[in-house]
Amino acid sequence: MKKIIYPNENGFIIVLNPTGQLSLEETAKKDVPTGVKYKIINASDLPSDYEFLNAWEYDFDKNGHDGVGA
Repeated sequence: MKKIIYPNENGFIIVLNPTGQLSLEETAKKDVPTGVKYKIINASDLPSDYEFLNAWEYDFDKNGHDGVGA
């Protein structure tokens, strides 16, 4: 299963859970804020410990991104 991640205005990582009604790219363009970089990842790549959700980090410049919110 794929997820979409992007940083919010505070730098925390937001995880989108696509419903499958739209493609991943269409979902990202619709739901990721305008101008914000996003990455499509495998759910298994997410840290398994949700207790520290606000401590997750991803460098969208260094590690790459799949697009930018429309």
